[in-house]
Amino acid sequence: MTNTECRERRFVSHGGDVWGFARKYNIPIEEALDFSGPINHLGPSPKALEAVKENAKLIRFYPDPNPVELCKRIAEYVNQPSVTADNIILGNGSIELIYMITEIFSKTNFNAVVPVPSFTEYEKAALRLGGQTIYVQLPPDFSMENEKIKKAITHDTKIVSICNPHSPSGRLYLKDEILDLVEYCQKKDVIFSIDENYIEFTNKELTETMAGYVNKYSNLFVIRSVTKFYGMPGIRFGYGVAAKSLIDKLLDVRQPWSINSLAGFVTLAAFSDKEFIEKTKQTINQERINFAKQLGAIPGLQVFPSDTNFLLVKITSKNLTSTKIKEELAKMCMLIRDCCTFVGLDNTYFRVTVRSDKDNQKLVDELKKLLAP
Repeated sequence: MTNTECRERRFVSHGGDVWGFARKYNIPIEEALDFSGPINHLGPSPKALEAVKENAKLIRFYPDPNPVELCKRIAEYVNQPSVTADNIILGNGSIELIYMITEIFSKTNFNAVVPVPSFTEYEKAALRLGGQTIYVQLPPDFSMENEKIKKAITHDTKIVSICNPHSPSGRLYLKDEILDLVEYCQKKDVIFSIDENYIEFTNKELTETMAGYVNKYSNLFVIRSVTKFYGMPGIRFGYGVAAKSLIDKLLDVRQPWSINSLAGFVTLAAFSDKEFIEKTKQTINQERINFAKQLGAIPGLQVFPSDTNFLLVKITSKNLTSTKIKEELAKMCMLIRDCCTFVGLDNTYFRVTVRSDKDNQKLVDELKKLLAP
């Protein structure tokens, strides 16, 4: 696949499509070894699974249209000074929130600034409403070049969207460098949307999150979900944190009943499972260190530092592309994320999720074969 073809596919490409993978290669979904979707390989919390059973009978009712108790519990979980239930809005996963924050510009001509590479849905959300996306290319180490981003902001800019930790590199940006951009955007009357879907993996979610600043900066919107860290992509539950003035604007465009009856109960059960949370942090951290070391020892591969449960890898060998590697691994029932579909990357990059040491070793062994001289 050429780089042009990769770019054309970016709007339909995500990691974690195990259903399509199993269908294409005619294998049971359980046999697919998915390294493409950055989901906690330990799976959901046992308490979350039990909550599904305990609350299944509630599906005969409409969801609560005003779940104030749920918002209060989420605010407590965020654990930041001044954040209350009034600062919380719920969404059908983080995707709905990404689209929701852009929806408030539906009656205006606007552009959205997105440092790339990044999650493609930021761009899609803007294009859906007739907005224009302004890309700011990140440097090879994926550091945040604030002055370059500021220069891209014009009088037509309504929103800047970033993810922290960064996807697809896994780099964690520190609070001070993010606050510099938030302050600049507030002066320019620009929404600053920050996607913190992976922040629980970092062990720094309490010190580096932007959630504690939403009442100081009315333009700040923090997005999270239970998809990645809590291993529940199928439950579709996310939440946003913002000043009440911004929450009120979002409530005006929010779709009714987008949260199913089970999602809230399951999420709160997961949040209360301290044993699961600690196990995830310790396990993923150690497995990431081991996995990165093994991949980095393979000639022809460069592994980028990561604070998350995934690793970005650059192919330095001239004989293979990310698409070719993906195709060859698929024959072994292994699915990786071909990063040529990210704006700002090409077919020399792929991303892999940290799984168990046993699964990681299988992938390492296959990559060694593919990259052997």
